[in-house]
Amino acid sequence: MNNSINDSLAQRELESMAQAMNFFRDWWAKILSFFTSYHWKEVIFTAKIISVIISLIFLVLIIMLLIMINVKARIRSSAWQLRESAVFNRKKIEKKWVKIEKKLNTGLEENYKLAVLEADKIFDDILKNLGYEAEVRITNMREINNVRKIKDSIIEDTDFKLEEKNAREILAVYRGGLEDLGVM
Repeated sequence: MNNSINDSLAQRELESMAQAMNFFRDWWAKILSFFTSYHWKEVIFTAKIISVIISLIFLVLIIMLLIMINVKARIRSSAWQLRESAVFNRKKIEKKWVKIEKKLNTGLEENYKLAVLEADKIFDDILKNLGYEAEVRITNMREINNVRKIKDSIIEDTDFKLEEKNAREILAVYRGGLEDLGVM
C-alpha cells in the first residue's frame, strides 16, 4: 500500500511539473509571438518616430545655441572694439582729467563740485561706451555707487557743502574705476 501511495504521489508530482512546464512554454511562446507580432512593430515604429522628433528638437536647440554663442562673441568683439577706441581716446580722457584736477587746486567750492560732476560724466560715458557688463570688472563699484549719491546731492541741493579733501577722495574713487576699465 505504501508503494501505491508513493507511486500516486510521484505521478502527481510529474503531472504538476508537466503543467508548470506547459505554463512556462505557453508564457514564453506568448512573449515571442508578441515581439514578432504586428503590435510590436507598431510600438517600434512609434518609438522611432518619437526619437526622430526629439532628435530634431535637440538639433534645433543646438543650432540656436550656436547662433547665440556667435551673437555673444560679436557683442564681445564690438565691446572690445569700443574699449580699444576708448583706449585711443585715452589722451582726451587724460586731458579732461587734468582739467578736473586743476579745478581742485583753485580753492573754490563750486569748482570742487564741478570737478565731481565732470568726473562722473566721464565715468558714465565710458560705461555707456563699454556696456554695463563692464561694471563687473570694476573692483570699487560699491565706492563708486556711494560717490554717485554724493554727486546726486550736489545736483539736488544747492546748499550742499563739499570740502577739497572730500572732492579729492571722490575723484580718487572715479579714477580707480577708470583704471579698472583700462581707460586711464
